[in-house]
Amino acid sequence: MKTVLALATLAIIVTGTIIGTSGTPQTPPVKVYMVETVAKRVANKAVDFSWKDGGRSVSFSEVTKGKVVLVNIWATWCGPCKRELPDLVALSNEMAGKGVVVFGISVDQKDDRFQMVKTFAEKMGIPYINVIDNLQISEAYGGIQSIPTTFIIDRQGNVVQRIIGMQSKEAFAAAIQKAM
Repeated sequence: MKTVLALATLAIIVTGTIIGTSGTPQTPPVKVYMVETVAKRVANKAVDFSWKDGGRSVSFSEVTKGKVVLVNIWATWCGPCKRELPDLVALSNEMAGKGVVVFGISVDQKDDRFQMVKTFAEKMGIPYINVIDNLQISEAYGGIQSIPTTFIIDRQGNVVQRIIGMQSKEAFAAAIQKAM
């Protein structure tokens, strides 16, 4: 009887440990990069740019090819940007399986901007890629006068909508749906 009781207790402890550790959600690593190069914008196409990830050069066009993309230009100090962020995070999580990519471009310009944006992204649980603009991306889009500014890009890489100012999740979802 004592052996059965001991084995049952051990089984409960092992099961609890396995469930406890495997059931704990792991926070994905935050993806924040400094922009490296920016190509000149061609017609109504999205601006292409690159960054280094682990020593490898990665381009926006490579990551977003064949996808509908919501590009959000924002900054850590921008109140409206911060208020719409939970909706962007939710859209990124909900629509990733539907061929939709949310992509952030920070226009923070302080000396410690990389660490500042990375820390902010970790705190806010931002699951999508963010690059820190050297202001060449903003310039290639014709100059950004107000943030947040969001661009909706169709599967062919065409900018189909420019949205200035904070938006609701529903407004973003409608714009994405229209581009699909």
